[in-house]
Amino acid sequence: MGVVKERIRGEGEIRIPKEMMDDLRLNVGEEIELSIEDDTLVIRPRRMRRKLRIRPEIIDELVEKEEFFEPEWI
Repeated sequence: MGVVKERIRGEGEIRIPKEMMDDLRLNVGEEIELSIEDDTLVIRPRRMRRKLRIRPEIIDELVEKEEFFEPEWI
């Protein structure tokens, strides 16, 4: 989706068009992050990171097969 013009409403509120929300997979009530970068307002989805819980009894097995286990660091 391209550029969309919106007006700033009472108390600084802006409306994000549904198409943009869909493109970003945002839902009503979801938290977002606002920042300023090079005099530009940037809005980013705030995604919760899920923790991976590994049972202690399989850690040794994972270490033995570490060539198959390549974690992605964020």
